[in-house]
Amino acid sequence: MIGCVFLVDLVLWLLWGPVRIVEDFYEPHPHYGYRMRPQIEFVFASPYHGYHATVKTNSRGLRDDEHAVPKKQGQFRVLLLGDSMTAGLEVDKKHTFEAVCEERLADSGVEVINAGVRGYNLDNIVAFLEQEGPSYAPDVVVYVFVDNDLTGDPGFNPKTGDASRGFTLRGLIGRVATHSHITYRLELVRQMLQMRWERDRRENGGRESRVPGGLYQMFRSADYAAPHYQLTAQRICRLRALSDALGAPLLVVGAPHREEIDPESQQWWRRIVAGAALDFDGVRRYLDWVARECDCARLDPVPLFREHLPRVGSFWFHKDNHLNAKGHRLLGELLSERLRATTAFQEWNARVGPGV
Repeated sequence: MIGCVFLVDLVLWLLWGPVRIVEDFYEPHPHYGYRMRPQIEFVFASPYHGYHATVKTNSRGLRDDEHAVPKKQGQFRVLLLGDSMTAGLEVDKKHTFEAVCEERLADSGVEVINAGVRGYNLDNIVAFLEQEGPSYAPDVVVYVFVDNDLTGDPGFNPKTGDASRGFTLRGLIGRVATHSHITYRLELVRQMLQMRWERDRRENGGRESRVPGGLYQMFRSADYAAPHYQLTAQRICRLRALSDALGAPLLVVGAPHREEIDPESQQWWRRIVAGAALDFDGVRRYLDWVARECDCARLDPVPLFREHLPRVGSFWFHKDNHLNAKGHRLLGELLSERLRATTAFQEWNARVGPGV
């Protein structure tokens, strides 16, 4: 029996090579908390949620190709900032909204840089732009807001790691699974079952623990004088100030949360928070208010996602709020059109012409 298992594993290894998983794909950074390790390749996967992607990082620790620093003369550059929704580790790079956006702007020679890092909070993002923005010299800065960016922390506290970094393999099993496909898949299943158990645990009466806190706040309250709304807006305005210093406008994009768009998910919310009034446009209203307060541009993808949902079926992975390839494609298409409409792009395009 053991011999048969070993033989199957050997055949899989000969056919597909080592699994090439890494035990930890982050390293600390003194200014903005942490980053992905430069020049690594690993598989990011979850059989429960249904994603499996190969991730490669460049020499600066970004999930992207190499980019010239300083940038080429006449190059129009877009810098994407955000967390896991921007990094898009759940899909291969060619399917990320960054890649889709760049592909659709290829006729104009636009370069899009994906600086999203899984687990980042707004302090990580602000510190990254402050430290790395001048070297990238973007012409437009795009910040992708997700619900867990909402913060009530009055201090400046970039996170030092991603506690929910997904299915990386650690210890002896992790080292064995670097080469063993069977061990790798068994460990993924074990971690999947553990994550599912933790996800479904009921604490505090089984309600608050199962509802994403940021979304719950924004669906329930539009009191923008509240500390968490004010403190979050202050950080976004700080991004605007840093972008201005770089000579680049800031574009705030609301990540298309499943709960804002999917009627089935909204029905689930109504059952969980029975009796509570819910405004599923609460995130959109808040970001519109922030854009006015910070005097920055805004992209709201929710209406088009709602329009296309019946035809597409789902834009997210199974029981997971991260976008699948269809979701990334639609967001990339929307972003490319919004970028074309910016004054910065139009002035650059008129000055240097397309296809630079």
